Amino acid sequence: MRPASVVLPAAALILTAALAGAAPRRATSAAPASQDPQADLFGGYSYTHAGEASLHGGGLSGSFPWRDSLSLVADLSGHRGSFAGADLGQLAFMAGARWTWRPGRLCPFVEGLLGGVRTSASIDVAGASVSDADIDWGLAFGGGADYQLGERWAARGLVHLRLLRGEGAVDADPRIAVGVVYRFER
Repeated sequence: MRPASVVLPAAALILTAALAGAAPRRATSAAPASQDPQADLFGGYSYTHAGEASLHGGGLSGSFPWRDSLSLVADLSGHRGSFAGADLGQLAFMAGARWTWRPGRLCPFVEGLLGGVRTSASIDVAGASVSDADIDWGLAFGGGADYQLGERWAARGLVHLRLLRGEGAVDADPRIAVGVVYRFER
């Protein structure tokens, strides 16, 4: 996969989301307070399939409303696992934009993120430990939904496809996360 074939769709998605958020708001009655965009904090279980390895871990993300349905997002996730006798780790920090549709208790969203991923591997050979780590740039595209549990709390499920560019190749790693969201007062 060529980098241009990844970057152009990413730029189109982010531009479309930004323009949708910049559109003037329709003259309608005010939405209930629970439907207004709010800053939020998500924490939960996260799974990714990196290459042929299954890695388990956690995710933490926060978002801040920017324009109507558009929010700025920062996402941190860490995963660990093993494959073929090697201990593997992955730590990612990405930031970008999220567009959320708020029709009721179930609020679907789509997001595009850009950032870095630190991947590490270590293996014990004849009593000595050999390890390697590198940092690669990546993009993540995906979406999910929040289900309102109360005024401040929601359950979230999300799916990302992370495209990581390292060592001359692009690796596509799916990521799934589930957890809880706390929404701050406006």
